[in-house]
Amino acid sequence: MKGKRLTLFRIMCLLACLMLQPAAGIWAASGLVELRSKSIELNDQLTLVTTTNYNTVNGKNAVEHYFEYTPGGNVKPLVCYGPGIYGVSSAKTIFRTEGEAGNPLAGLTNADFFVMATGVSLGPVIRDGIVRTGGYSESVIAFGEDGSVYFGDPSLNIALAFPGLNAKYEKVNYNKALTKANGICVFTTDFGTTNAATIPAYNVLLKIEHGSAKLGDTMECTVVSGAEAESRTNLEEGFVLLSMAKDTSYEYTLGQLQGLQPGDPVTLSFSVSPQYENVQHAVGFEKWLIKDGLICSGLDASTRAPRTAAGLKADGTFILYTMDGRQSDYSMGVTVGGLAQHMEELGCVQAVNLDGGASTQLFAVLPGDTQEQQINVDSEASGLRSCANYIAFANYNQPGGIPAHLHIYPYGEYLLSGASLELTAKATDAGYFAAAVPESITYSCDDLGTLDGNVYTAGSKAGTGTISARSGKATGSVRVNIVADPDSITAYVDGKAKTTLSAGLDKTYQLSASAFYKGETLRSDAACYTWMVTGDIGTIDENGVFTAKGEHGNTGTILCSAGNKTKTISVTLQQTLPTEDLQSWIREIVEDVNE
Repeated sequence: MKGKRLTLFRIMCLLACLMLQPAAGIWAASGLVELRSKSIELNDQLTLVTTTNYNTVNGKNAVEHYFEYTPGGNVKPLVCYGPGIYGVSSAKTIFRTEGEAGNPLAGLTNADFFVMATGVSLGPVIRDGIVRTGGYSESVIAFGEDGSVYFGDPSLNIALAFPGLNAKYEKVNYNKALTKANGICVFTTDFGTTNAATIPAYNVLLKIEHGSAKLGDTMECTVVSGAEAESRTNLEEGFVLLSMAKDTSYEYTLGQLQGLQPGDPVTLSFSVSPQYENVQHAVGFEKWLIKDGLICSGLDASTRAPRTAAGLKADGTFILYTMDGRQSDYSMGVTVGGLAQHMEELGCVQAVNLDGGASTQLFAVLPGDTQEQQINVDSEASGLRSCANYIAFANYNQPGGIPAHLHIYPYGEYLLSGASLELTAKATDAGYFAAAVPESITYSCDDLGTLDGNVYTAGSKAGTGTISARSGKATGSVRVNIVADPDSITAYVDGKAKTTLSAGLDKTYQLSASAFYKGETLRSDAACYTWMVTGDIGTIDENGVFTAKGEHGNTGTILCSAGNKTKTISVTLQQTLPTEDLQSWIREIVEDVNE
């Protein structure tokens, strides 16, 4: 019966939701119907959005968190990874190391899929215009110097040439793990401190004479030495290491590598399509979801999981998206096909799938804070997965320290009419870096509520209200959602949900209640509820304390009301023995049994 009641409750919530939303958005193709949403501007280019959706397909909630980014200012996207391409790093490590490097991050999500055993990403990684790993043509998410975003194939080709041997190898594996099947692998210190080889190999050490791994550039090198190695080999700054498995099916290529002599020239070119030559950052992805405005075919529509995705709107707005999953009481996730449809609903004309599952994570520095926090919720009991790479947003504004913006917390709250909310404020400077909070802040609000200092009380009228704060030139505002008629009420007696109560005569009981709207609990307090007694069973005082009075066997009800909803507790009065009399009665029974 519990499951049936829950299903009925969700259906009621859904119907209420459908009546409140525009007709065009009622039956979303993805099956996701918005229940409630909140957002906060992290800076003037980056907004964090959190939405709870009801999934009409499986009758479960699906909670999403995503960034909306507008290019063109001093907040810019970048691709981050740990000390090297080899290995993984936590989001918190990325925040710390990027901050130390002069890239203060405002937020990030995980990015490309990677080999779990090595932490090496499956696709290319470009950082500061330099190819860090890759080798052949693969589509990427790319970011220009001004923060502009591109989705597409840059036609990246990393080509290795031995001019003295008249040999050239295109699309070589650059800073990828060495295996028996992948031919010549090229390693630089971007990979790590060693080539992490686990099999016998033949290595050729090259000295870089000119050029770099910059997109469109050619690296000119000379051979220093060649030698066999049974395991990993150290990598050095200013040098390139060519490695090839000794047990390889490419015997001719291995022979050419072994034929290189000290002083021989070797070139390594990094050609790319002209429109990608000025890309500063790029990372690969697993598959297209939407390409040129059309949802791709053949996407899985059966497995719901935590997901990470990226999308681009027609106006250039970039969406970096996560959805939590595998948590039945919170969020069950979405299928890849449903994700594609939802990205289209969010306005994306290009969208791609990134690593998901335990990798899915979104961190942000909320305005006025100095420390990042995880916004989404882990899907695995083992905790959050460290990842190979991340897409992040760095704030390159100059810190000023003088408060220019006020940020009111909590934000995006849903309040039952009559509920009170204590407000706090944090401050940021003109560049949206944390600043000292002014001593004197004045709050104001519209006619949907009232204020007593920093305590806001929701009025009787439903709607979205605005609360503002001011201190000198520093200002800010936040929206609150006021609900006059909840979807349901739960009444509690001494902290336990009750619909019936056997009340002992002359005993007292603390009554309380909570209200629900679109499947979630509203913020409320005692002032939101009206209590009433019917029948000769007792009284309720102004503090919600019920005192049972009357005759044994009397019946009646306690009614709890808020808006148009009422919850009933059926009450029966019961005579109870005083403790001393009860103990005496038990002793008499025991004595009779012993006789």
